[in-house]
Amino acid sequence: MLKKYWLVLLVIVFAGCTQTGGFFQEDETSTILLLYTNDEHGHIYENDGWNKAVALYEMWEDEEKNCRNCTVVKLSGGDSYTGTAVSTFFKGASMAEVMGLLGYRFSALGNHDFDFGREELFSNSRIAKMPYISSNFVTKEKKTVFEPYLVRYAGKTKILFVAAITPDTKRISRAKPFIESDITDPLLPVSQAIEKENAEINIVVAHESYEDAQNWVKALPKKPLIAFTGHDHKEAIRQIDGIFFVQNAGYLPSYAKVLIEKKGKEIKVVQAETVPLKKELDLKSAGSLEVKKTIDKYLAQLEKDAGQTLISAKRPLDTPALQKLFACSMLKAFPEYDAAITNPGGFRDTIKAGDVKKSDLLSIFPFDNFIVTASIKGEDLAYDLSQTENAHCGAVKKKGKWFVGGEEIDNSKTYKIVTTDFLYLGGDGYRFTDSEGVTTTVSWREPLENYLIESSKKGFTLEEAYKNL
Repeated sequence: MLKKYWLVLLVIVFAGCTQTGGFFQEDETSTILLLYTNDEHGHIYENDGWNKAVALYEMWEDEEKNCRNCTVVKLSGGDSYTGTAVSTFFKGASMAEVMGLLGYRFSALGNHDFDFGREELFSNSRIAKMPYISSNFVTKEKKTVFEPYLVRYAGKTKILFVAAITPDTKRISRAKPFIESDITDPLLPVSQAIEKENAEINIVVAHESYEDAQNWVKALPKKPLIAFTGHDHKEAIRQIDGIFFVQNAGYLPSYAKVLIEKKGKEIKVVQAETVPLKKELDLKSAGSLEVKKTIDKYLAQLEKDAGQTLISAKRPLDTPALQKLFACSMLKAFPEYDAAITNPGGFRDTIKAGDVKKSDLLSIFPFDNFIVTASIKGEDLAYDLSQTENAHCGAVKKKGKWFVGGEEIDNSKTYKIVTTDFLYLGGDGYRFTDSEGVTTTVSWREPLENYLIESSKKGFTLEEAYKNL
C-alpha cells in the first residue's frame, strides 16, 4: 500500500514535465525584450531642443513596466559617439554617461568608435559600463581585441549575442587602431561562437547594413533567430530565410523593439518593430530627471567653451550650398592652389537659421581631420571631383568635362589641391596615385570658421558671405 502511494505521488509531481539533461524539469516559459539602437552618433540632444536621451529613457522605462516578467536586454549596434557637438566636444564621454544611465548592456564595435582614439573608447566603455564586442576585429597576429560575444540568460534559457564589424571599415576609416589591425570575414568567427556556446537563442549584432550582412548571415551553419544590423543609417525590418533582420535608422530618431517568447522548446519572435521617439517629455521619474540633469551639465559646458557666435543666418543653408561654402573656404585659406575637394560623407549636419556658433561646426564636421596640400595627377583629380557632389571649389563641370582655371583638365598634368587627411590617406576611395602631399596642422574646420568670422566683421550675414565666395 505504501509503495502504491509513492507511485501515485511521483506521477502527480512529474505530470506535465519534460526531461532535460537526464533530470525532469518543468517546461520553462521565457519572454525576452530586446531594445536596440544603432548609429546613434551622439544624437542625445538636438539643437531644436529635442532631448532624445530623456525621451528614450522614458519610453524604455515604460517598455519594461509593460513587459511583465520579461528579461530585458538593451544593446547598440555601434557608432555611438562621433556626431553632435555635445558628444564630439567631449570625445564621446557625454554620450557614454547617458548610455550608462539608459542601461545599455553592450555594444557591437562600429567603424567610428575609434574616432577619438583607443584610450578614449576604452574610457567611454568604462563610463557607460558597457563592453564592446567584435568577433572579426583582430590584430595582425590574428588575436582578438575585444570579446567576440556575450552570453545572457532568461531564466534557464541561454542567449548568445555575437558581434561583427563591416570589413568595409578598412577602406572607410582612418582611425589608427583599424589601420594597425585586421578585419576578417565574419562568417567563420561567428560560426565558431555559435557552435561553441550551443545556446538556445542565437543573435547576431553586425555593424553592417542588412543588405550586406544577409549574405554571410544566411550562410551560417546554424541560423540565428535575429540579426541586428546598421551602418548605412536606414531603417529595415525584414524576415529572410527565417531570420529577422532588424535595423534602426541612424541618428537616434527611433529605437527597435523585438519580443521573443520561449515555451518549452518552441521559440518565436512575436513582435519586431521600430518605434519613433516622442517629442514631449514627462520628467516624472527620478531616472528621467537624472538623464536630463546630465545632458544639461554637458550643454552648459559646451556653451561656455564653444558657444562663440561666428555669423548669423537669415534662413537655413541647404546641403549643396554648405558643401560649396566649405570647399571654397579651404581654397581661400590656400589661394595659391588650383582646387579644393572634400567628401560629401563628412557633412553630418546643416546650418539652421539664427546664430551660427562654433559648436555648430562641430556638429557639421565632427571628425578630427586636418588640411592636406598635395600635388595630384589630372586623371585622379577629374575622378575625385566626380565623387564630391558639390563639395569642391576651383573646378567646374561643362558638358561632362572638368575645367580648372578655365582650361579642361589635362590627365597628364599635375595640379595643386587642398583636401583633408581622410581623403588623402585613401578614405572613401579617392585617388591620389603617385601624389605628393603635406599634412598641415590646420584643422579642417578652421578655414570655414575664419571665413565666417571675417565675413561677420564686415557686417555680412551668412547668405552674403556665401555670395561673396
